Amino acid sequence: MRTIRTLAPALCLVLALTACTDADAPSPTGAAAPGTPTVTNAATDPVRAAPTNGSAPASAEEVCAYLDGQLPTLKGIGSETGAMANLTVNLYSWYEKQGPVPTGRQIDDQTRLECPATRTEVLKLAGMESFERL
Repeated sequence: MRTIRTLAPALCLVLALTACTDADAPSPTGAAAPGTPTVTNAATDPVRAAPTNGSAPASAEEVCAYLDGQLPTLKGIGSETGAMANLTVNLYSWYEKQGPVPTGRQIDDQTRLECPATRTEVLKLAGMESFERL
């Protein structure tokens, strides 16, 4: 059972990242789909933009505000595995839009200092002890 709990979120992450990669591919005509911002994709795609481009990582306040906003969604999922998969995909996507994607340890350090109660609740809902698990 432990293997399934570990494998399911990893599989969800791989599938989501594969889908995201295909979605960011430029269209053959070079035109963006209606309603798609064209500037943001190039500026936030870590494959196209080097992490050393001078952009600062998201602040602890921004991370905590994002996690606070995710609490209702995570509570509504009802399972640790589902919450972990949702958190993994959505947090990574959010960080991609902010700039450089930090390590799990960096997220832990930020949230321990800025919003320990939110951090504890998010990790509990996802059945994790640390963001390093993501």
